[in-house]
Amino acid sequence: MVPAVASAGTASGTPFPNAGETVLPAFTGQAARPQPVAPPGVPQNPFMAPNPFKTIHNDSWASDAYAIPGPLGRHPAVMSSTLAPANPGGPVFLCPGITFDRHGRLETVCAGGGKQTLVLIDPVSLKPLASFSLPPAATSALSAGYFFLDNRDRAVVATATNHILVVAQAGPAARPRFKVVADYDESALVGDDTIGAVLPDWSGRLWFVTAKTGMVAVLNPATGRVRSIRLNQEIANSFAMTSTAAYVVTNDAQYRLAADKNGVPQVVWSAPYQNTGTTKPGQFAPGSGTTPTILGGGRYVTIADNAAQMHVVVYRTAAKLARGQQRTVCQVPVFPKGAGATENSLIGSGRSIIVENNFGYTLDPTTLQSTMSVPGVARVDINANGKGCRLVWTNNKVAPPSLVPKLSTATGLAYFYVKHKDPKTHVDVWYWAAVSFRTGKLVWERRSGTGPLFDNTYAGLAIGPTGTAYLGALGGIVAVKDTR
Repeated sequence: MVPAVASAGTASGTPFPNAGETVLPAFTGQAARPQPVAPPGVPQNPFMAPNPFKTIHNDSWASDAYAIPGPLGRHPAVMSSTLAPANPGGPVFLCPGITFDRHGRLETVCAGGGKQTLVLIDPVSLKPLASFSLPPAATSALSAGYFFLDNRDRAVVATATNHILVVAQAGPAARPRFKVVADYDESALVGDDTIGAVLPDWSGRLWFVTAKTGMVAVLNPATGRVRSIRLNQEIANSFAMTSTAAYVVTNDAQYRLAADKNGVPQVVWSAPYQNTGTTKPGQFAPGSGTTPTILGGGRYVTIADNAAQMHVVVYRTAAKLARGQQRTVCQVPVFPKGAGATENSLIGSGRSIIVENNFGYTLDPTTLQSTMSVPGVARVDINANGKGCRLVWTNNKVAPPSLVPKLSTATGLAYFYVKHKDPKTHVDVWYWAAVSFRTGKLVWERRSGTGPLFDNTYAGLAIGPTGTAYLGALGGIVAVKDTR
């Protein structure tokens, strides 16, 4: 039985328009019953907002997993908001990464109109509550994604001028505003390179990486002193942090780094991965498209490689290996040879990994029209004894072109954002999709909207404290929630 669905935009601020009619249904499948699995078990970084609400990848381990429930598909309502008046002129206002403050409000950095804008959003109405223009213009929409929310509800974000800003909420909760409380100017150190991502370690030091030369730097906020090392390899993604190390992937290798007693980052180990050396359609750089993900209680780190047939690659994190151990646990091939690529971090929870296929997705920045991607979602599990991995299931029908997907261990559902073509009008039709963690089967889909403004183009899905799922799209913010 197909459940009823609530009308779109019933609780939103300023919804953005559909681009055409479609004969495709509003809802397919059926509402799910929760089938919980073990929670992710990621330790809390003391200098970040509570797990799992603090980065585009949820936490310091980049798990992309939640122990709280997401939508089950029970009479789901969809919403959208252009985020006016925070939007500097549109129509594009893409918010790649979404965090949540202690009041459950969305805090995000959006790119549009040649600017980056920090925005605080009401979780029910999707109306902006406060906004702050970050100087200067963004180098790309993706640079807005890799900020984090700290343990004092302050956004820590790098600007295109290579400053690291700490922006606090000021004023009463009912009338919030933003205020810069710290500004670390790293432009002289970084030069003509660009800061790509910032994360704190367990001591409160700010680690950051640069894109072109692969610099890894450690900033002491108390003194302003920075120590750094250059890997001389491109870093095209964010990184993961544990209590003892940073895990960085370049276009050549996976690295574990740690700060010495003087705060200088040092390479503990590195391991190469297979790479065609080409930027596949659906990728931004000729290498792994994934931020490293820590899992298995911290024993493993996983990425996807850039081989002709892409692999899920798992490494042991230990600084020193036991006798007979190899650094690489497994390399599991996924998706068709010559038609597999991902530009998004893998979901990691327990010993399970979920990967999606982004191969073939491209966006025309002039027309905002995008291509279809090759379908594919797969789950890989690390064996209990740590010796090898196995492919648990592959779904060759679900096609998420560019999403940072998420898992709710409370519902046993993995959430995606997929595209279909209307058979008559050929308009792009965007859907929220839920896939069973256990079986890989599609459980339900709920239509989000039609046309390019509903395209998420590499933005990350986020589940809020009340179970609503949110996502940045070219037109602003879209959301889906259960109404029963």
